[in-house]
Amino acid sequence: MFRNRLRQVGWFAYELLGRSVRHHRLTHLVSNRMQLVSSKIRIPVTLSFAIPFFGYNSTVSTTEVKQEPSDDDAKNELKQKIIEADQLFLLNKFDDVVSLLEEYEDKNDVQVLWRISKAKYNMSLDENISKEKKKMLISSAHESIIKALSIDSNISEVHKWAAVLIDAHSKINFGIKEQLEKLETVKFHLQRALELNPKDPLIRYMIGFWCYNLADISWFQRNIGSIIFSTEIPSSTFEEALKYFKEAESLQPKFYCKNLLMLGKTFLKMDNKFSAEYYLKLVTQYPVKTVEDHEAKTEAEKILKSSIW
Repeated sequence: MFRNRLRQVGWFAYELLGRSVRHHRLTHLVSNRMQLVSSKIRIPVTLSFAIPFFGYNSTVSTTEVKQEPSDDDAKNELKQKIIEADQLFLLNKFDDVVSLLEEYEDKNDVQVLWRISKAKYNMSLDENISKEKKKMLISSAHESIIKALSIDSNISEVHKWAAVLIDAHSKINFGIKEQLEKLETVKFHLQRALELNPKDPLIRYMIGFWCYNLADISWFQRNIGSIIFSTEIPSSTFEEALKYFKEAESLQPKFYCKNLLMLGKTFLKMDNKFSAEYYLKLVTQYPVKTVEDHEAKTEAEKILKSSIW
């Protein structure tokens, strides 16, 4: 059931791509008991920002690119390439972004590095690629974003994608225990991204998603999971999650179908069925333009048709 829960949580896709979990050895007595109990509990690992919610194309405006001397042709050319890359992101042409910017990857330009990281991460979400290809893309994207952090840690998008890729990299390369240990690091980068760009609704959605999934772990699940994975699992509340989802919606109403979905699900967890129904119905009326829109609408319809009403 651990794996089942992990698949539901998904960073970030959604929702998470399931993977095998190898438990650390405990004493024979504890091991036998834990294996029996763990088969009946579920622990969501928060981001696993394998969430395709990154179909929401929030890119930095071109004014955010550092102004360079007008007489420097090479730098002006790079500036133009970055503008082109942002246009390609809007078209979900991630391969083209990498092709466009890869020749500048070794120039230690932070604006190039975080965009390449974002593009490679999105490429890794393609269900048709092999596991080896996915791992390679995430590892390469992770390397680029860590390099960007070391060069300039005062850019919101760098911290946003550091959060995504630290989570994804720990999951695909090391496993659930490492991913759990990185949850606080993930939240740190999200909070820092928010400090640097408080007007980005997607960051608030991401923090809310982090909070929601940790709030959804019961006391029993948390304690058993801590024993099995030998690490303390962070905690949060549905009230905290709701705060971020509502703030995101206030900044940009209906900017993202899954923020509406999470508002509905959070209100439902808080036993506010009136508000939950309101947001879930908004999801069912949301224009379906992407796979994420379809997934959100299907889930909302399923909840509205369930016996909880």
